[in-house]
Amino acid sequence: MDPLYKGALWFFPSLILLIILGVLFFDEHKKIDLHSLKYSLWDSRGALFIMMLVSLTLQIENLIQDLYEPGFRVTDWFYRVEGVSHVVWLQETFDYYLLIHASSIFYVLGLSFFLSMIPVFFILRGESKLLEEFSKALAVNYMFIIPGYLLIHLVVTSFYSQEVEPLLYMHPQYNAIIQVTNRQVNCMPSGHISIPFTISLFALYRVKAKRLAIFGFIFTALTMFVIIYLGVHWLLDIPAGIAVAVIAYWVASRGKLDFIFDRITAPFEKYTEKIIHFMISVD
Repeated sequence: MDPLYKGALWFFPSLILLIILGVLFFDEHKKIDLHSLKYSLWDSRGALFIMMLVSLTLQIENLIQDLYEPGFRVTDWFYRVEGVSHVVWLQETFDYYLLIHASSIFYVLGLSFFLSMIPVFFILRGESKLLEEFSKALAVNYMFIIPGYLLIHLVVTSFYSQEVEPLLYMHPQYNAIIQVTNRQVNCMPSGHISIPFTISLFALYRVKAKRLAIFGFIFTALTMFVIIYLGVHWLLDIPAGIAVAVIAYWVASRGKLDFIFDRITAPFEKYTEKIIHFMISVD
């Protein structure tokens, strides 16, 4: 059986189940209101449009990476600065079959779950304004991540050094899913750090959701271990990811780039509103 098909058999059901459980658990203030779901979805269309554009931009970035390897080669410099002895030590010290697979599943599934759950969480709670802020923060994240991947050619530690075991990429199913969900092999800054840390900041300061904030910070800490242990990132990628998250949260929560985002979402919202009014008039 094809590794991608086998992986999809557990990946997508697990993702859906985790999203459902996550939304229910993190809704500590019991704000979920299914009766207003239709209106919340409509009010959130601008935010969802931004997230769709981010996803499209990622696909373009993947296409560029497939055509050629852009960016300044800096992997040698990173190796001279921090080496890989810490990665080798982690892999040799924690050389456990279950830990390797648990870490790989966490990496493959974790960010997809966390990132997918947030829009569902906000929409079900009718918090379209918070979702709009978060979508802008996500876009700001990728304003740093995508240029970083295109301008800085920094391959992951397990691709660079034979001393580091490619623990994540040795399993065909994990590798197949990554090719679909997270194909980037450059790693500066770390989106696996910046995005959950951004969510954590929003949960703590904007949503006031204690459970979600605590989970987010723990998730980010575990991700720091996992990405080094599996040979997916360099240490310097982590503070870079945290810095991006802080900037993204600050920009979005203060509305610093609203003059740009509004020029994108306003025409889309007006156009969709005209379509709805036309459909109603025809009926």
